[in-house]
Order: sequence, then structure tokens, then C-alpha cells
Amino acid sequence: MHYVSESFKATPLVTSAPLTWPGLRVEQYHLGAMTLPAHYHRHHLLMLYQVDTPLVVQRHNGARVQQEVYQTGDLGIYPGGEYGNITWAAASRNTYLTVDDDYLERLARQGLDLAYFSLQERVKLTDPLLAQLGRQLLTVASAPPALGSLYTESLIHALCYHLIEHYGHYERRPAPAGKLPAAVLARIDAYLEDHLGDAITLEILADLAHLSVFHFARLFKQTTGLAPYHYVLRRKIARAQQLLRLGGTSVTHVSEVLGFASAASFSAAFRRATGQGPQAFQRAQGA
Repeated sequence: MHYVSESFKATPLVTSAPLTWPGLRVEQYHLGAMTLPAHYHRHHLLMLYQVDTPLVVQRHNGARVQQEVYQTGDLGIYPGGEYGNITWAAASRNTYLTVDDDYLERLARQGLDLAYFSLQERVKLTDPLLAQLGRQLLTVASAPPALGSLYTESLIHALCYHLIEHYGHYERRPAPAGKLPAAVLARIDAYLEDHLGDAITLEILADLAHLSVFHFARLFKQTTGLAPYHYVLRRKIARAQQLLRLGGTSVTHVSEVLGFASAASFSAAFRRATGQGPQAFQRAQGA
């Protein structure tokens, strides 16, 4: 399962699930004493404990039993993976923040060129800033803020970067050579061939190269002589020329197929790249 809460029979008191936040879901449950069977959850879990009396929790890992006592304000960080039975002996009203594992790793790799990234397990800890961010996200899930998604995404980024900085485990990749390998360029070209009409971001291209955005942009220009934006634009213009040669294809249709904001912006980009407008190009081709 992706979320630990998928195994709960109770209805959440609060959930951000309908809001489809990027990279994170926050939920609050009021649960009685119970045992959660052995399970697997893919995404990382951050728990904020809220209890009336100290809560005894036992975690079973084979024959080994680990016991902790939690009070309100305690937290736990549980990376995605396999977990044994978990038993708690009293009622609690805890907050569950599920962080998408891919989303967190992408954020880590944007700022660092990493060989790998993982999140450390912390069964019990206190971190006032992490707790405050979690409580604030729970509040936002209950009542949308005046600033809308901008405020929410800022909170999500602050929480994720705090996790990366203080609880991430990673190894930096050795400094890359001066150029991208031919295999990486081929992978990027194949992606562009299939997605020229989509929104192509620097983050997507950097992920294809398994590099941070900073290192990718620098190496890409050293390798191709073009910034990624101009390289993608050149590919779009080349595809536009192919479509215009076919005949019976309007400039508006070509601009839409290739993901330009408007026919006017497409025409301007085409003219800058080729020295003539798309309609003049089409007439010259006899199409």
C-alpha cells in the first residue's frame, strides 16, 4: 500500500486527499487501542502524536519487540518499506503526513548531485519546527488559506527540505566530466521525440540524466552548445517544418500540437529560427 492509513477502518477527522497537494498528504485520525498487522507502505510517513496520557507503542520485528512511550509533541519518521506488527494500548488523535518518496528524492537531487538518497528512520524524536509545519499543514487542509496553493506549496517545500537537510541520508556523486554521455543525449532525444507537445521542464530533462538541475544545465550546454530551452525549441521548430510540409495543416493546429501558448507566439518563434513566418514557409514548400 502507499499510505498506512489505507489499513484504518475509521474515517479521517481531517484529510487533504481531495485537494491533491503535490508530494504530500496530511490526515488526522482518532483511533482506539489496536494492532496494525505487518504491512508495507511505499511512501514516507511522518507522525505527530497527540495523546491525553502517555501512549505505549510496541513494534514487532521478528522475535524482537521495541517499545516506546509517546507524549503529545513527539514525532516519528518512518521511511517507506516493510514493517512488522504495531500495537498501541490507548486512544490517540495523531496526524499522519505521508510524503511521496519520488517527490522528496527529486527535491533532494535538485540541490545536490547525488549517487543515492534515502530517509533515516527515527522512531521517536522531538523537532519543534517539523511539528509546527505539520500542524500548519493540518490547519490548511481544514480551511484553505487566503493565498491558496502558493502558501500550501511553500509549507510543503519547507517541510520536505527540512527532512532532506536533517534526516536525509545520501552520497554525493563524483564531479561529472565535461560532457554528457552519448547514451544520456539519446535518452533525452527519445523523450523529446515523444513529448514535444507537452510541457517540458528543466527538472524533467535533468531527471533523465540523473543529475541535479544545476549540473545538467551546465553540462548540456557544454555538450550541445545550446541551453536546454533553445535545444527543445529547435526540435519543436524542426517538427513544425515537417508538419507544415504535409499541406492541409493550419498554423494554429501546428502551434497547438507542439504546445505553444498561441499561434502568434509560435509564428514569432518560427520566424526567429528560420527567417520567415510559417505561412510563408508553407507556401514556399508548395504545400
